[in-house]
Amino acid sequence: MPKSNFLPVLLLLLHTIFSFLSLFSCSQQLSASQSQALFRLRRILEYPPPLSSWNRYTSFCYLPSSPSLSISCSSTGQITGLYIAGDGGRSSLSANFSSDSLFTTLSRLNSLTSLSLVSLGIWGPLPAKIKRMSSLQALNLSSNYFNGTFPDFKPMALLSELDLGGNFLGPEFPSLANSIATLVLRKNNLRGELPVFLAALDHLQKLDLSSNKLSGPIPPLLFSLSTLRYLDLSANKLQGALPSSLSCGNDLNFVDISSNLLVGGLPSCIRTNSSNLIVLNSWNCLSAAHLKYQHPNSYCMRKPLAAVLPDSNKKVGSKSNLGLILGVVGGIIGGILLIGFILLLFLKKVKSEMNGVKFLHKPIDGSDSIPVAKRTPADARHMSQGVIIGTLGITPYRVFTIEELEEATNGFDSSNLVSEGRQGQFFKGWLQDGSTVLVRRLKLKQKCSPQNLLRYIDIISKLRHRHLVSILGHCISAGEGNANTPSTVFLVIEYVSNGTLRNHLTEWRKREMLKWPQRVTAVIGVAKGLQFLHTVMVPGLTGNDLKIENILLDETLTAKISNYNLPVLPKNKNKKVDCEIPFDVWEDGNFGSMQNFENGEKEDIYQLGLILLEVITGKPPGLQGELDTVRAQLRKSLTDSPAKLGIIVDPTIRNTFAYDSLRRAVEIAINCASKDSTERPSIDDVLWNLQYCIQIQDGWASSENLSTQS
Repeated sequence: MPKSNFLPVLLLLLHTIFSFLSLFSCSQQLSASQSQALFRLRRILEYPPPLSSWNRYTSFCYLPSSPSLSISCSSTGQITGLYIAGDGGRSSLSANFSSDSLFTTLSRLNSLTSLSLVSLGIWGPLPAKIKRMSSLQALNLSSNYFNGTFPDFKPMALLSELDLGGNFLGPEFPSLANSIATLVLRKNNLRGELPVFLAALDHLQKLDLSSNKLSGPIPPLLFSLSTLRYLDLSANKLQGALPSSLSCGNDLNFVDISSNLLVGGLPSCIRTNSSNLIVLNSWNCLSAAHLKYQHPNSYCMRKPLAAVLPDSNKKVGSKSNLGLILGVVGGIIGGILLIGFILLLFLKKVKSEMNGVKFLHKPIDGSDSIPVAKRTPADARHMSQGVIIGTLGITPYRVFTIEELEEATNGFDSSNLVSEGRQGQFFKGWLQDGSTVLVRRLKLKQKCSPQNLLRYIDIISKLRHRHLVSILGHCISAGEGNANTPSTVFLVIEYVSNGTLRNHLTEWRKREMLKWPQRVTAVIGVAKGLQFLHTVMVPGLTGNDLKIENILLDETLTAKISNYNLPVLPKNKNKKVDCEIPFDVWEDGNFGSMQNFENGEKEDIYQLGLILLEVITGKPPGLQGELDTVRAQLRKSLTDSPAKLGIIVDPTIRNTFAYDSLRRAVEIAINCASKDSTERPSIDDVLWNLQYCIQIQDGWASSENLSTQS
């Protein structure tokens, strides 16, 4: 090439290179403040794997996108999109994490329009300062551990996509701007009725509220939203019937209302599937659906029906009016007499209870025991109203077919085997309604008659209470060689997956969810479950394996006793029975005793005292010597200043308790864990005093004049 032609080409090439470098350095090079915010974000999130390779030479705007990380930038060097996702198995971040610091840092990315932080172990409340991120159009914080109430999203006028699924937020709905097009709040703690304002969100295209605790009717206008395409309300407690005149929007192509308490027929627009619309409606009580996959009407009508008022349009004469007036007057007089009679009975009852109920107080003689209420097994014949209430609302007991259980456990596949030992085999299973259960397989003794087996099944079918891991049903399977001889019994048991009470006292994220009121409520639940076991039959089920590891908490932090004793069959008048326990298992394990009711009752109270001690101090009681030391420290703190007691308690609950509430709980724990079993209180005394602790706490929390004790 001639030199005269080479020089212009070289100049053109250099110009192109410099132009490109100028574009690279000026158009999408992040400002220093934006880069600093990203590095600070990495530190706050405790160096998740997708961010581990960042260094000072990283060009954030030119990082290749991946399933776990994506960053978008504007031409002015501002971050506009940030997507970070964990692998789904990350535990919660450490106790040093602060959600407030996280959103303070994120608010410095003031041009951010899209933010996704998914499965990163983030815990704590969603702070109100999230509204500072006013430019956000899409926000995804799903599959984390956020808890508490929702912040106000109404000031975020540009927000059109919001996904907070898989957290612990609730119980009330967030307030939203009308710009919302996608709203996903599945698997949270939402309660109450669906808010009416949802039907006024005229940009809404996708709504997913599944797996919450929503109740009440479904607003009919929700289906007719002109923009709505996807609606999932499954696995709630929605009730009532959908009106036959209900109309659906033209764009609606997916509806899931399964696993609720809906009754009646289905409106024509969601009655059948089509090429344009998929409808899921199983496990309600619907008459227009496939009955094989519906509950009976009684399942959805467990609450008392309201009285039916007469038709207001019906004509009535003057005689009817006179009768109405006389009826009202007579009703008022009768009501007054009835109230007087009830008041008289109440005063008599209070007087008798004042003589009989043992109040927990510091005895004058300096001892720390509370009077023990003696009770014989015969007293257990009469369950209190509180015990009976605890059995309401439990899923009805039912008989399962072997085909149902084989389908639920995938043919009792070894991958679903949870444990196996002298107490039988435990399989994890999934029923057709989507619920998770444990299936316990037990072999029958050959000498046990069918009559006694049915007797036994009738007894265990009553072991169902809000504060027990309840038995949901059973299946009796015949042997392969003889179809008429039963050989195996399967017990279908409630599955609770939110961890144990000890987990919630030791794991950082869960500890923050259990302040003093929640801890007392959990122990009250244990006491109620224990009271039920002691009174459900005569004699009651005592000597239970009441360890803190066997106290499970569900998603609403309701305490449930697991691994409690199963009953034994009482002997007949001749003191003969072919088998007290029909199952071929180790009988020293979780089966009740007919002889030692009172000793077993006192042992349960002792174990309950150890649980309460750990709830108060946050530490396991340890060996006997360590337990004696803790008891002595707590006993001494009751006579010292309130500050001394505050030092002994779990630091997590400081500044969250009323001193008198904590003091009362300490007194209960000391008495329950007494070495002398005669000094241990009855379960009724324990429950009464624990409930009094909550009353004190509630009064303290609602008063603005009382200062926090530490």
